[in-house]
Amino acid sequence: MFWRLCSIVLLALASLRVNAASLTDVIVTNEAAGSPVVKVAVVHEAPATNPSASDDLGRFTRQSPRKPARENVGTPDRLNNPGILDRSPNRIEAARKEFEEALKTYRELAQKEPETYLPHVAATLNDLGILDSDQSRIEAARKEFEEALRIYRELAQKEPKTYLPFVAITLNNLGLFDSGKNRVNKARNEYEEALKIYRALAQKEPETYLPYVAATLNNLGILDRAQNRPEEARKEYEEALKIYEAFAKEDPEQFSPHVKRVKKLLKELPR
Repeated sequence: MFWRLCSIVLLALASLRVNAASLTDVIVTNEAAGSPVVKVAVVHEAPATNPSASDDLGRFTRQSPRKPARENVGTPDRLNNPGILDRSPNRIEAARKEFEEALKTYRELAQKEPETYLPHVAATLNDLGILDSDQSRIEAARKEFEEALRIYRELAQKEPKTYLPFVAITLNNLGLFDSGKNRVNKARNEYEEALKIYRALAQKEPETYLPYVAATLNNLGILDRAQNRPEEARKEYEEALKIYEAFAKEDPEQFSPHVKRVKKLLKELPR
């Protein structure tokens, strides 16, 4: 249950202000039986928001690592496509084999051309981390997420404009993972670092990154709600709501469901 309470929707939300057609590697899939939260898996399709979900959700991966997030967050690469397409419950091992094959190939290529292929190593590690966390392969998932984060941090030292968004993405994956494993303080640190990055990015590109800010605030709110910190959760939800309401004025079809959802979360908080 705690795993489900700590979900996020960052890529899905950001896609609403970027080019939705380019976000080809994330799809929202419902897993809401017994819980108002929806979980995100990775498939080869653009995401759609889910108005019925009462919490933000999920994880995200398969970014196009050679382009800025604002331009294209999910251009597919052929090597990894089979693994993504196989990412269904009855074909999970086929997906693993595809991702592992892709990772091996990218590691070899990165030996000769690190600037070109290290980003793909990191993205594939993120894929495997999500797959392994879903299968309760805890140590493997942690190592994969942490290696991906390390690579993105190194890349961001040279190209912060391109890779800082991916640092934040991976921090959120780790935050989701750690909150699900009851490492709450570590998850909080990861979410807060991601939020700091998104706030900085939103100073320059608010249309692109404010939805990420709102979704990360939502994530922290869920964490605080689960820890009986209702006042902190309220502040986070209220700031997220303010952002969603502003975007809903321009794009009500996409953002009004998020306004409605956060209002519901606020109403459910104890007073």
